[in-house]
Amino acid sequence: MRRKASGERVGRAEAARRAADHVADRGAVRAIVPDEDLLRHLGLPDALRRAGLEVITWPPGRRGWRDLLGLEGPEATCGVTVPRLAVAERGTLVLEPAPGHGRAIDVVARWHLAVLPADRIVMTLAEALRATYAPGRAAPSAASLVSGPSRSSDIEKVSTLGAHGALAEHVLIVGG
Repeated sequence: MRRKASGERVGRAEAARRAADHVADRGAVRAIVPDEDLLRHLGLPDALRRAGLEVITWPPGRRGWRDLLGLEGPEATCGVTVPRLAVAERGTLVLEPAPGHGRAIDVVARWHLAVLPADRIVMTLAEALRATYAPGRAAPSAASLVSGPSRSSDIEKVSTLGAHGALAEHVLIVGG
């Protein structure tokens, strides 16, 4: 499978359908979806179910962590995230963990779908970092800067795909 990143801009009314279509077109059978108000308001979990996907809501609740880590169940899984910010000049997503949004959602799945409100796009990485670590704002326990699907060349300079994250990424920019 070739790694690739893609993206599109959609209105709120069509966001859930476009997201579900994209995930189903990749061949995913399971989606890990954070417990986020935005996704519920868009109707994304229901749209994924209507597309025939099993939806696991983060945190796992009734399910075990083995499912979320890809140790049990189907490999054809898509992790859905809602980035805190995105950087226009670099195409970088800033992901922060929260009680309903685990830090590993984009890493444990074969595909990564980021649902990004258009008003969360900033121009520079400096702006994003200033906002993430702003005085008076509680610093996140972690901040992941994701600039595309996983790739590593740590071992003998051989490029390895999916070493620490998804093989493909799609950013759905909502509104704006």
